[in-house]
Amino acid sequence: MNPTPRSRRALLRAGLLAGSGLLAACTLDRVGSELPPVTQPPVEVVQPPPLPTATPEPSASEPTSASASVGAPRSPAVTIEFESWGPRILLNAFHEIEQEFRKAVPWVTVQPRLDNALTSDALRTRLRIGEGPDVTRIEPEDVFDFTAAGFLHGLGARVDMDAELHEVTPGAPAARTGGGGERSTLSVGATHQCVLYNAQHLESVGVAAPMSWQSPWTVAEFEEAAQRLVIASNQRVERFGLTAIPAYARSVLGQGRDDWLDAEQRASTLATPLRQERLQRLTGWQTALAIELPIAYRFVAPFSGGLASMHIDHTDVGRWVRASVPWAVAPLPAWEGRESLTEANELCVAIPARSSEPDAAWTFARFLLDAPAQRALARTNLLTPTRLETLEDPAYLDPNQRPYNRTPLIQAAARAMRNPAHPGAKAWHVLTGDQIAPVRRGDQDPAAYLARADALITRQLRLRNWSASADRPGYRQPLPYGNRFLAELEERGL
Repeated sequence: MNPTPRSRRALLRAGLLAGSGLLAACTLDRVGSELPPVTQPPVEVVQPPPLPTATPEPSASEPTSASASVGAPRSPAVTIEFESWGPRILLNAFHEIEQEFRKAVPWVTVQPRLDNALTSDALRTRLRIGEGPDVTRIEPEDVFDFTAAGFLHGLGARVDMDAELHEVTPGAPAARTGGGGERSTLSVGATHQCVLYNAQHLESVGVAAPMSWQSPWTVAEFEEAAQRLVIASNQRVERFGLTAIPAYARSVLGQGRDDWLDAEQRASTLATPLRQERLQRLTGWQTALAIELPIAYRFVAPFSGGLASMHIDHTDVGRWVRASVPWAVAPLPAWEGRESLTEANELCVAIPARSSEPDAAWTFARFLLDAPAQRALARTNLLTPTRLETLEDPAYLDPNQRPYNRTPLIQAAARAMRNPAHPGAKAWHVLTGDQIAPVRRGDQDPAAYLARADALITRQLRLRNWSASADRPGYRQPLPYGNRFLAELEERGL
C-alpha cells in the first residue's frame, strides 16, 4: 500500500519543527514566557542578602588596552575566568580569540567557559551571592538592572583614558548604560533587524529592494511588494511574500529610547492611537494571509525553503539560510512620518564587581575590541563588528559569504534603536518579544495589549520610585522586601 500523501501544510509544519531544534540553540534572542520582576524576588519570607557594592570608577595607572600591553611579561601572573554563551560558531570564535590573547598577553591566563547552556538569568543569581566569572557576557536588556544592582565594575575611568577606543569603537562603551549613564559594559558587536530577501524572487516580479536606510520602502510600498511576491494556485498559497519574527514590533512601537514614557518618566505611555493603528495594520498582514505566513518565535525554515520571499529577523540567522538561496538584505520599511530604524541587539561584555582581578579582566575585555578579535567575530557572519575599520575589512566583506552587499548592515549601526535604560526596560523587552505574537495573529485586541503593557511597565517604574529627577547615579539599593513580596503575589495572580 502506498503511503498517504502529505499536504504542503503538513510538510511545512514538519520543516518548522525540525528547524526549531537548530535555531533554538543558535538564536541570540531568548524565549521568555513570563514577565520577569525588576530584581529576583524571594519566594519565602526571608531577608534578601545585601547587594555587592560596585567599584564606582576603578582607577588605573595607565591605559590598559591589549594593543598597548604587548611587551615584556608582567608579574605576578594571574588567572581570570571568562564566560559566554551563543551558537557554536560564536563560541568557536571566542576560543580563537582566547588563543590569540594568550600569545599577546602571556602573563594573563584565561579560563574560558563557553557553553550555550549558560544564561543571563542564571548569572544574575550567581552575582547576587558573590559568585561569577571575571569577564562575562550580559544580555543587553539586563545591563540596566545589573548596573543598578551594583553587580558590575564601572568602566568610565578606563574608557576615558583610552584614546584608541574612542577613535575606532566610539559606540562600544555607550551602547548600554545604567540609570545615571554609568558605563559598565562594552559592546563587541551587534545584530540588527532587517529584511532578508530572495533576490531571485524579487527579480522575477520586477521588485527592486532599497539598499539605503536613508531611502527605504515605505510601509505601503513594502506591502505592495509583498503582495506581488505571493503565488497562489487552486485556492492555496504556494509562496508567501513575507515572514517576520514577533520582535519586529519593537521597531514599530518604539522609535526612541524614552519617547513612550511620560514627561516625568513615571509611567509608560505606549497606549496611543498611533501605536494601536500600527499594531492593527500588522494583524492584517497575517490574518488575511495575503502577505505573511504566520510563524512563532524565530524560524528561518520557510524563507530558507523558498516558501517565503522576504523574512524580517535579526541578521544572525543568515548563516542558517541554505547556500543555494540567493539572499540579500534591505532596510526595514519606514512607517508614515518616521524614519526607518532598526533594533541593535549588542553582544555586551562586563566585569563583575566581585572580580578579584579587575585589571587583568579589563585587559581581556579590551582585547575583544582589538583588530584580531573583531576580525574573528566578523568571520562568524553573525555580528556587525563594533570596530569601525573592521566594517571595511575582508573578514567582514568576504564576497563568498552572504549577503553579498553588506552596505545596509554597515549603515544600520548609525540607525540603531536601542532598548530603553530604566526599570521598565526588561518588561519592554519581554512584552515586545514573543508575548506580542497573539496580537499580530489577531487573537488579542491591540488596545488591550497596549493597556496591559503600560500597566506592567508602570508597575516596575513605581516599584523603583523611578522618575526623570531620580538620583540615578545613586540608584543602587535593594528593593524593599514588602514591595518585592507584593510584586511576587501579583506576578502569580494571587
